Amino acid sequence: MGLEAFPEIENFQKLPRQVIVKGGNSTFTDQGAELRGIVINNIGHPIRDLKVQVVILDDKGIPIMSAGVTPDPESLPQGGISAFTLEIKNYSQKISDYYLYSNWKFDDRE
Repeated sequence: MGLEAFPEIENFQKLPRQVIVKGGNSTFTDQGAELRGIVINNIGHPIRDLKVQVVILDDKGIPIMSAGVTPDPESLPQGGISAFTLEIKNYSQKISDYYLYSNWKFDDRE
């Protein structure tokens, strides 16, 4: 799955001024589950040390697991997009109900 699987983004000005995390496909096998997604930097400044956090919810909306992953690349200029793949071993179903958020720092190094 590539970036073409996500809806087309016509204009960054229409997006909220924040770091946006979007989940895409979730698959699972007998070895575990996998969730893929993208991160878009739309805050107006370069960022670094990017991490994506995923909170998986059960069928009642109660958190049952939390995991983190570093997207590639982990530093983004304004308007930059990175991709992430979260793999959870021995998880026996698709990751269907989840909450995504990101942690990052301003990239003020020059």
